[in-house]
Amino acid sequence: MSSKRRKFFSYLFLLPKLLTHPLTKLYLRYPKLEDYVIGSGISSLDRYISISSGASLITVLVAFFLCSVFTYYLSDSIIFSLLSGAVFSLCVVFPLCYAASLGLVFLKYKSRGDVMEARFPLLISLMSLVTTSEKELSRVFEVLYKNYRDVLKDFRVELEMITSLVRLNYPINEALARVAKITPSPTLREVLLGLSASVVIGAEPLELMSTVTSKYLEKYSLKVERAVSELGVMLEIYLALALLIPVVAGSLGALLVLSPVGGISFELVVFILSYLVVPASSLASMVLVDAIVSKVMI
Repeated sequence: MSSKRRKFFSYLFLLPKLLTHPLTKLYLRYPKLEDYVIGSGISSLDRYISISSGASLITVLVAFFLCSVFTYYLSDSIIFSLLSGAVFSLCVVFPLCYAASLGLVFLKYKSRGDVMEARFPLLISLMSLVTTSEKELSRVFEVLYKNYRDVLKDFRVELEMITSLVRLNYPINEALARVAKITPSPTLREVLLGLSASVVIGAEPLELMSTVTSKYLEKYSLKVERAVSELGVMLEIYLALALLIPVVAGSLGALLVLSPVGGISFELVVFILSYLVVPASSLASMVLVDAIVSKVMI
């Protein structure tokens, strides 16, 4: 291959990086974005920025092309169509892509935190069990990661990161403090920060775990009581609708018999209530009940 051809291909491969470089700088303006990306379990920050920047760039270019073509067919003006495409793609499409890429991380971070909070009793019980047989705290997390990886798959990111940092000769207290910054679980963050402090002051880890477990169970009992009350309200609303719909159907039927309305019949009212209102209210109730139960499900 000639030198000119090699230079051409090198510039060709460099072009996407040059186009996505401003987007990369824009993502790096948020110093805590790395913590959210790692804590969400999506990927590393570099891979997330690379994929998000590339997808945003492709979407912006496609939007620019489609908008320019559509505007050109309407106006027959090349300058106006190009200007419209640039304004639409940069002022509308790009902010939406940027907000969507960030929103995905934040939603995934919160969702993973809710799952970890629900699974926390399993982690703390295994951690307490391993702590009784292992003196070194670094060995505790190594055993959890090696032997209970499948059971504790919801905590894989944190366990893997602690183990990796320890293998890189990080002090265990610094590794725990670093992982506490990225975890989306408030209870696990409290445990990691407490264990990090216990290493410095020489406190007993089991006492800390017992204290945190007691606090978690108190919060969990309050959450269960609130969920039960919310389910009671939902059941009352659903029963009220179930009792009210036949009354509404009968009242509308009587009104239509006494004073008919053109285009509206009693059969139409029964059809709407039976096949639209009742299924919609049942589906909404099921979704809300599932959302309430999922908050307290272990």
